[in-house]
Amino acid sequence: MTSKVFANGMGLSHARSGGVSSVFPDVCKTPSPGGPVPVPYPNVGRSADVERGSKKVKVQGVSTMLRGSVYRRSTGDEAGSVGGVVSGTTQGECEFSLYSFDVKIEGRNVCRAGDLMTHNGKNAVG
Repeated sequence: MTSKVFANGMGLSHARSGGVSSVFPDVCKTPSPGGPVPVPYPNVGRSADVERGSKKVKVQGVSTMLRGSVYRRSTGDEAGSVGGVVSGTTQGECEFSLYSFDVKIEGRNVCRAGDLMTHNGKNAVG
């Protein structure tokens, strides 16, 4: 579904916005016969996995992403099962690093499609 609600000319990110955030590289330690090896993986988060979004205000009938909200998991780095070099996790949450500075819902800044995010527990930025 496309965005119908905008902040600063950018669509709001919410569970029905169809948003996808991808980053490369998400460097994770991958098992090998000689011990764990850092390998870069692509990492993808989806807006359908919103967590800690708005409670009362709904956009297109669902919770919208606000400062402090996350996509509860990411995918693509599963083979790096020893964990990310920074976060120590795989399939970690995605969190917005940027958001609207002047548009707020429930007192928190709104997150928009295209705003910068961290992935896999801050292991990758994009």
